[in-house]
Amino acid sequence: MRLFALAGRLSAAVNPSVAATLLASTGSVTNPDGTQTPTYTTLPLRVEVQALAGEDLQQVQSITQQADRRVVYVPAAARALNRPLQCGGDILQFYGSDWLITQSLEEWGEGAWSKVLVTRQSSPAV
Repeated sequence: MRLFALAGRLSAAVNPSVAATLLASTGSVTNPDGTQTPTYTTLPLRVEVQALAGEDLQQVQSITQQADRRVVYVPAAARALNRPLQCGGDILQFYGSDWLITQSLEEWGEGAWSKVLVTRQSSPAV
């Protein structure tokens, strides 16, 4: 059952989905000077963007910096940077900005869809 699609159709009247591009991290390449450049696979999709709710703020209460953040529901596996698992560092592009996925809040159906916390970046990632 495609719950994300069903829920999206029901909530679209109140909060329409927006076009976005997921830049899923595929690692990095080492340049001749020794620096590394991240690499990504792109996936166009539609996401639901929301302001942070009270329970989401509780999950990120240890982060004390000021930033422009949103909660985004993504119909795909989207991951924050996880160094021990060597994965993540994904970026969403919407509202004319790059948004770094800074925390994975929930994931359903083995990557069928994810709820993530994103932080607006000051300059484009790629």
